[in-house]
This record gives sequence, structure tokens and C-alpha cells, in this order.
Amino acid sequence: MKAKTKNTLHVEGGERKNEERSKAIKKSGLILREIKDWTIAFLLAFFAYKALGLALNTQVPIVSVSSRSMLPTLHVGDLAIAVGASEIRPGDIIIYAANCPALPREDIIHRVIAINNSYVITKGDNNATNPIPDPCPVSFRQIKGKVVLVLPLLGYPRLLLNWIVGI
Repeated sequence: MKAKTKNTLHVEGGERKNEERSKAIKKSGLILREIKDWTIAFLLAFFAYKALGLALNTQVPIVSVSSRSMLPTLHVGDLAIAVGASEIRPGDIIIYAANCPALPREDIIHRVIAINNSYVITKGDNNATNPIPDPCPVSFRQIKGKVVLVLPLLGYPRLLLNWIVGI
């Protein structure tokens, strides 16, 4: 009788171990699936962004507004859609790579207020933060795009990513 009880306990212990192994395998499979899904989503978003850039003829087809310098026209969290800047006129809102010691080294979204043969003068619409034109003229090769559409609030996910992980 002792042998039967011992044998039964051994089988039950083996079943528990198999059940635990099965749960661990299932959990690791779910984790791998999540990693795969996130990787696919990231790659799809990346290639969609690049394809949109090619279609719109710009390096920056979608830009999230991150400052109040263009109030009341653009608000923090707005999503700006841009096209290639083949024709620039005074009044256009452009995206350009700042190359000026007085400005942060990032892309700026400001309005063109004057055009010279080799550069443009820009200024933010918010007179409280930008009472005068930007301190440095913008060469045509610094211009990355011209804003053609603004979607309110849709830029917040990008700003949140930037705030959390610096992307």
C-alpha cells in the first residue's frame, strides 16, 4: 500500500512540473509574440513614414508642433503635414533645420516673412515669444518642407514618445 501511495505522489508531482513547464512555455511564447508584433508595428510605421516622405517630396512629411512660437496658428500637439518646398512665398509656414547659435539645434516651424536671393527670413506668429524675426537667415538648403495641412492634437503621441524615451 505504501508503494502505491508513493507512486501516486510521484506521478502527481510530475504532472505539476509538466503543468508548470507548459505555463512557462506558453508565457514565453506570448512574450515572443508581443515582441514580434511591436517590431512589425515599428517597421510598418517607419516604412510608411519614409514612403510618405517620398510621395510628398520631403524628409519630414509629418512633424509634431512642440512649442508655442506659432500660436495662434499652430498649437503644441498639432500634427503638421509638409510637402517639398520647391516654391516658397512670404506667408508660407516652413520647416527648416536651425543652423544658428541663438536657436536650438533642431527643426523649426516658422512663417516666411521675407525672401532674398539666397535666403529667407522667418518669424514665429506668437508675438509674445517671437516679437522680432528669427536671429539668423535661413538658406534654401536648410528648408526641409512647407506645411500644407495641420491636424489638431494628433501630434501628442509623438511628443509623448519624445518625452518618455527621447525619440
